[in-house]
Amino acid sequence: MAGSKRKKEVKQREFPDGKRIAQGGDPERYYSENPAWTFANSDQEMWAFSQDHLGELFWAEIFPRLKSLETQTWSEILVRDKKQNHSLDLNELNKAAQDRLASKYIEAESLISLRVTGNHRLYGYVTGRVFNVLWFDDDHGDNNKCVCRYCLKHT
Repeated sequence: MAGSKRKKEVKQREFPDGKRIAQGGDPERYYSENPAWTFANSDQEMWAFSQDHLGELFWAEIFPRLKSLETQTWSEILVRDKKQNHSLDLNELNKAAQDRLASKYIEAESLISLRVTGNHRLYGYVTGRVFNVLWFDDDHGDNNKCVCRYCLKHT
């Protein structure tokens, strides 16, 4: 059965102007902006951002640290202080952390680690200037329970 030999005409209600870009601008622009925080996607099971896991640490350590980071730009946080705050390749994460990202349907290219104190870290991803908090790791270091294992060099 052959198709109709009659020419079909597609009717279109509107024509895009072609000059407007849905997302445009400099993708590095957020480096010059101050951070903002969201906890909407924070994990409530592993490395939970919850009262049971944090206790008084939120008010004693995390909240003051986030307040101080808000006075800086992302460039100061991630470039100037890159030893303390840096991005992580997803392959560097603990297998459990990689599985949690998959189960939460988070498809980030990398995660950001923000140092709160000595071995306390906040992990999340950046969308625009907003840091999406995922996890609070209170045991960062050379162990299998942390989000991203860290081995001291020359030890």
